[in-house]
Amino acid sequence: MRLFGSLLLFALLFSACAVDKNVAQKALENAPAPQENQIAQPETESEFTGNDIIDEADAGNSEIAANDVTAADSDIEEADGEDSDGEAEMSQEEADAELAADMAEGDSASLQTLPKLTLDMTTAFVPTASRRISAPYGIRTYRMHRGVDMGLCHGEDRTIVAAFTGVVTKVRNQGRRKGYGKYVILDHGNGLTTLYAHLASWKVNVGDTLQAGDTIGVGGNTGRSFGAHLHFEMKYHGNYIDPSSIFNFEEGTFQSALITLEPQQLLAVEGEYQKELSKHRYYKVRRGDCLGKIARKYGISVTRLKQLNGIKGNTIRPGQVLRCS
Repeated sequence: MRLFGSLLLFALLFSACAVDKNVAQKALENAPAPQENQIAQPETESEFTGNDIIDEADAGNSEIAANDVTAADSDIEEADGEDSDGEAEMSQEEADAELAADMAEGDSASLQTLPKLTLDMTTAFVPTASRRISAPYGIRTYRMHRGVDMGLCHGEDRTIVAAFTGVVTKVRNQGRRKGYGKYVILDHGNGLTTLYAHLASWKVNVGDTLQAGDTIGVGGNTGRSFGAHLHFEMKYHGNYIDPSSIFNFEEGTFQSALITLEPQQLLAVEGEYQKELSKHRYYKVRRGDCLGKIARKYGISVTRLKQLNGIKGNTIRPGQVLRCS
């Protein structure tokens, strides 16, 4: 009897140990991994849309290249003290207004009263080694694209240089996703100004005098950008010029050795663009809008509205811009 009691006690103890072992095993399996073994997922600042067609058309860049630009972008953030994660970015409207004000500085004459400007292009430089225009100057969708975009591909030299001799008048960072991101403006002393936007980093300061061909910075993907590219603008006393009428970007040279800017010709070109823009009306979708409401507003049918915008179904989203004529 005593032996039977001992065996029963031993069986109960063994069962309890087994239960404890199972509980411990389950707890071990469900426990989180030790902190030192956890691998943080890398963050990316790539501004690619994820739409291959848009990315290719707007920038012509690979995701690898975009990540390269991100690394260069982060190097300068601590130095310039702007666009930190804890600092709210300006709105797109504020960024656009600031940029327009920057490029209008020194504009004291209209095209009708300006003299001709002759440029000696034998001393000028194409601002980038890229030879591919990803977006030309002119009307793009519903607004003017006031510069030439040069796509910066992976493995390509991304150094951005001054097109003409001049003085740096603006070095600015509008933010990672707003406006032109990091950009630089040069004043060339004859009423001509140039702008270099979406830079990954810059190597100049306000007041620096640069010779044509001197390095401004590294091309990148900052600001409102869908891939690494240089946005290059030219103005004569605040009036826009199509850079492709001055430079032959595809060949990496210029249109002629001496180029004369005729104010009346610039005025005529701008007039044609404005005339074309006036033919089309556009509407920015607000919350609560539907295709029927917008069609009635502009006196067209829903079918025509969908045709003008390539809409297959009936879904539209707030912020979407629709062509209405």
